[in-house]
Amino acid sequence: MPIAVAPMVDVTTSHFLKLCQIISPNFTLYTEMIHCNALVYNPKDLFNFFGEPWEGKVVQLGGSELEPMAKAALLVQENGYKELNLNVGCPSPRVQKGAFGAVLMKTPQTVVDIIQEMIKVGVKIPITVKCRIGVDNLDSYEHLCDFIRLISTTTPVTHFIVHARKCWLKGLSPKQNRSVPPLKYEVVYQLAKDFPHLTITINGGFNTTQQIKEQLELVDGIMIGREVMDRPMFLANVDAAYHKIPASELKSTEEIIDEYLEYVLTEHTRGTPHSNAVVMAPLKMLYGGRRGREYRRRLAATILPKTKPLPDIVRDVRLMLEEMDFNSSASEAETEVELDNEDRESSKVVSGCV
Repeated sequence: MPIAVAPMVDVTTSHFLKLCQIISPNFTLYTEMIHCNALVYNPKDLFNFFGEPWEGKVVQLGGSELEPMAKAALLVQENGYKELNLNVGCPSPRVQKGAFGAVLMKTPQTVVDIIQEMIKVGVKIPITVKCRIGVDNLDSYEHLCDFIRLISTTTPVTHFIVHARKCWLKGLSPKQNRSVPPLKYEVVYQLAKDFPHLTITINGGFNTTQQIKEQLELVDGIMIGREVMDRPMFLANVDAAYHKIPASELKSTEEIIDEYLEYVLTEHTRGTPHSNAVVMAPLKMLYGGRRGREYRRRLAATILPKTKPLPDIVRDVRLMLEEMDFNSSASEAETEVELDNEDRESSKVVSGCV
């Protein structure tokens, strides 16, 4: 599936990815990054970190130590997940302290050693790498090519997801690293030309279906982050515009919410330990406009107090939707698949690494 939802810390939780899958099964979905030690020391919590495995869900790991990374990768494989991604692009202070993420672009041999150790312990599922076009002063095209070439010739990795911005490890916050360094799409286009035998996916700043169509003429895949975070129903837009799915075959927002609430009840029965706020967070951005603001206000009130039983929350959310009558034709949110608006304000929501 050439169109993917980006891994975003504290955003692409197992619950958010389930919502995305309910909206449409036609996208590759990346989990938020989990450090390898979290899995190695808490293997029984793996399902809680990533949710159920399915075709098209990719687990992203962070870390730089060979043995823990290999052990974590093997746990991912043994629990039925079909693909693994290495984070070699996140510039957050926590990541820098652990010497992984974008720091690894400075030592590509370490990335090779990690992957080779994974293969050595028996990891057979596909492994991919998500990186930047450069880090600090190591931002030449030659350095990027050397990075790609070394990994692709010494390991089985053939798929690279490239954020078309460099990052500065010092002087810029993670948020600034998603906007201050300029986007250089032409660098990723050139990679696709120079490495035609590899799969090159582009990431960074895309928010319209037209952009998706244009990018897929130039590279093998495209990854969308903040647009899906801010507006999950954008995936339905893409289904209509790119996958050519008739509007009559797309799920309504009400159907999506109902299916998600059934999933929530199932997870509650299993005893999956997540707070009410985390479980219900994926529903926040499903409606836009004035009615969307009212929906979010009432949804937040419905979730409280923190001790409220989850089945009661599900019941109250359904009652809330009935009261608000989102099927009303007068609503700003009546059309689930809205036309893209390229002039709307950029996202103001702060997310984790993309």
